[in-house]
Amino acid sequence: MDNLSGALEKLKLVSTDSATDNVESCLDCMLKALANNNTEASLKIQEMGILPLLPALLRPQSSCTPKVANIIAELAKNEFMRSPCVEAGLIPPLAQLLNSSNQEVLLQTGRALGNICYDSRTSFNVNEWWLSHRPLPDVGACHHSLPTASTNLLPTMYL
Repeated sequence: MDNLSGALEKLKLVSTDSATDNVESCLDCMLKALANNNTEASLKIQEMGILPLLPALLRPQSSCTPKVANIIAELAKNEFMRSPCVEAGLIPPLAQLLNSSNQEVLLQTGRALGNICYDSRTSFNVNEWWLSHRPLPDVGACHHSLPTASTNLLPTMYL
């Protein structure tokens, strides 16, 4: 846990920095700690105020984005972390990533949203938010009433 504490302190300092290597090493340490002891690492991450830093790291073109989404997915496996994830403002940037063409980003984003929403009222809130912010389909181009991939509907996921 000492390595995790050091990485979290470092992440606080470098999260606004453009040095991706520094951020990635912190994210790798977080993922390792979550794999070793998810509950304890999640508590430490929450206690050290890291959740509010994560939305800024969820940039579509960043190489860090899949790792950040993976960390959120791992954190949200714990029921006690789901509400803090919502309160930290993670839903809107995660939902925006559903437009990504990067398969790893899509996988980890789907896991993160699914775990945050699992068995929770948050599921309704995420779907409500996404439906109010999704692009509307081109009605003239639709020849049937079934939604297509281009309508960007967010299914409720349980992962």
